Amino acid sequence: RYHSHHHSSIVTEPITSVIHPFAEHIAYFVLFSIPLLTTLITETASIASFAGYVMYIDFMNNMGHCNFEIVPKRLFHLFPPLKFLCYTPSFHSLHHTQFRT
Repeated sequence: RYHSHHHSSIVTEPITSVIHPFAEHIAYFVLFSIPLLTTLITETASIASFAGYVMYIDFMNNMGHCNFEIVPKRLFHLFPPLKFLCYTPSFHSLHHTQFRT
């Protein structure tokens, strides 16, 4: 039930993507830092990789909550691996309406 505050938004919008309890923000920070720390430890880090990763995570999070489709459905048929690279607002909307966690 700790995540339920985030799920109180049944009709999602980009601001919904950042409405979480404090401990959940900390958990996300730790989890999303793992790839960045790995590149630092292996000495393969670059400013571009850090910026790209952070922008990708932030964009996907906002896109998943924007409540309208940005990526045309046809692209998922033309390039099936795309479904592993991003999630759609339709999918995330189902998540918010069906899973009241």
